[in-house]
Amino acid sequence: MEPAPRHRKPLGELLKEKGIINESHIQFAIQEQKITGERIGEVLERLCFVTEYDVMTTLSEQEGIPYLDVDAVFAEERILKLFNKNFCLNHAIFPFRIHENAIEVAISTVADAKLSQTINRQSGLRPRYFFSEKKKIINAINKFYYFFEHPVEELIEKEVRILARDQEMARGTENLIKYILHLAVKRRATDIHIRPMDRSINVSFRVDGVITSAFSMPVSLGRVITSLKMKADMDIAEQRVPQDGSFSETILNNEYDFRVSTVVSPEGENMVLRILPTESAIMGLGQLGFFEEDIRTVERIFNEPFGIILLTGPTGSGKTTTLYAGIRSLDLLQKNVLTVEEPIEYHIPLLRQTQVNEKAGYTFANAIRYFLRHDPDVILVGEIRDAGTAATAVAASTTGHLVLSTMHSNSAIGAIPRLRDLGVRAFLIADSLLGVVSQRLVRKICENCKEPYKAKGWEKAYLRDQEVEQLFRGRGCEVCNGSGYFGRTLVYEILVVDSEIAKLIGQEADLSLVAKRAKDSGFVDIFQVTAAKVKKGITTTEEAMRVLGHIRQE
Repeated sequence: MEPAPRHRKPLGELLKEKGIINESHIQFAIQEQKITGERIGEVLERLCFVTEYDVMTTLSEQEGIPYLDVDAVFAEERILKLFNKNFCLNHAIFPFRIHENAIEVAISTVADAKLSQTINRQSGLRPRYFFSEKKKIINAINKFYYFFEHPVEELIEKEVRILARDQEMARGTENLIKYILHLAVKRRATDIHIRPMDRSINVSFRVDGVITSAFSMPVSLGRVITSLKMKADMDIAEQRVPQDGSFSETILNNEYDFRVSTVVSPEGENMVLRILPTESAIMGLGQLGFFEEDIRTVERIFNEPFGIILLTGPTGSGKTTTLYAGIRSLDLLQKNVLTVEEPIEYHIPLLRQTQVNEKAGYTFANAIRYFLRHDPDVILVGEIRDAGTAATAVAASTTGHLVLSTMHSNSAIGAIPRLRDLGVRAFLIADSLLGVVSQRLVRKICENCKEPYKAKGWEKAYLRDQEVEQLFRGRGCEVCNGSGYFGRTLVYEILVVDSEIAKLIGQEADLSLVAKRAKDSGFVDIFQVTAAKVKKGITTTEEAMRVLGHIRQE
């Protein structure tokens, strides 16, 4: 007698039970589904009601199959050779490791018996499955198969040798540029730095916020910079002043925008290429690195009906990413949300998103004035960086609108004097400011080579905890390219402006009094959050010191 089939709840119900969506989201998705014919999960993802991560972790709980971040695994060539690339792409499966007489495979849907039999027949091993996002699986298949067939480090070395010998310059630099861009994507770089030196040209990548050298080439290959300037539609005849340009490129079936900038140095033109994927996945607050209790705090202030919320931190600290993660906690079906950004980094169908156009006179400040005619509930302003934008943003927040924006300041409390510097009067700050999230990004220890060690005396002193005995670090492996780190996580502080703090701000009280009142109300500073992540084995003491400095704030 066959066992009765296990009852599976619909995905929408499971997501609703977890509090990720509500019934109105499901009903709206069903309406869309009737038009598009997509699966309900695909509609919920496309509308940004849920992320692909939400769907996979929910399925993982339902099916009892562990979740795996495929981005953080290394696949051996001998394993991939057991399978045809097209077979892997067609079934969206990624076989990556043999462990305990089983072949470990990432999947995005429940595998049927036929697929399991095929995997067993191809490998001679039983499959052990892990759930992961389909987009990540497809990217991993394309990446690993491509780079096993095209060892890009070796190709760059060979191309540099050929070009160095090419005195007549008969050979173009297209191949070398192609290999550099591919290597940057392989290494997960966010920026490519091409730096002329006295006797060589250095090519470095910024990975997880840190610049590391990739390779060097002879000074005679300075024409690579000229070729990139042409590609970015820049003036190749002009080498005396800084220039900006851009170009787009498809790499491993993904579209990327490259923002190119040059500055002039005594050694020649220094070039930086910023790498921007045209499609960026929106993440939840938990994925970004917020602790559970802090997620509730952020969601609570984002669901206030009016006022202003600021995200602060240096350039590249993920402020916009956090802003969009916070927006996901809003009920977008019941709110009219308008944005003005530079540029639009994340596309959400239920938002009305616009982009700054300085030449046409469409600035952050002007956009807010136009938005007020559209009866908005929420206004997102990409950045407050001048007095005009600050004044109109604060004015909108005091007339019944929720305004979300970013700003440069070194701490959450530092946003208060920054607003004053921009000409906003103290009583208006007190009346409008709901909260400030100040953040940085620190590198995470690579999970593939993570190991414990005994905490050193100086680490205990830095962490202000003599009781801590064990900490963690990365040995260095193929996954993290020997760095011991893979990916980044947020460290942050959240200032919630209660009535007492608002009163102190309105009285232009000394900031030390504001800080004392905040701490009495449970304010946890960025160092405390970072120290907690060090002790939990998420990051290291060295990384905390690199990002926050040697001397912490009291």
